[in-house]
Amino acid sequence: MAESIEAILPSLLDFRAQREWEQFHLPKELAAAISIEASELQELFLWKERESPDKVKQDQHRMELISDEVADILIYLLFLSHDLGINLPDAIKQKIEKNKTKYPAEEYRGRFREP
Repeated sequence: MAESIEAILPSLLDFRAQREWEQFHLPKELAAAISIEASELQELFLWKERESPDKVKQDQHRMELISDEVADILIYLLFLSHDLGINLPDAIKQKIEKNKTKYPAEEYRGRFREP
């Protein structure tokens, strides 16, 4: 059974504390790290035609690289959220509610651009 994010956070914080990296993990640096790691993830899809998830999953080496970048992004996001006191499940629920208002299903169903 997969561990929850809440269960992983203490080991991440312990990893960081053992290396005394909190001093380097200021909000600006963590935000930059998230952006850089997201760019590295995006690079793994650069110049590829539109690929379905099933097609991407066929390349095990590429999937390992993608998994590593996704993990890096989430690790930095968890540090940033923890340090700023952001409850991620609550933040996600609030954002979903905002998006429901901003993008009503009856108006945006099947669309990915503004009308």
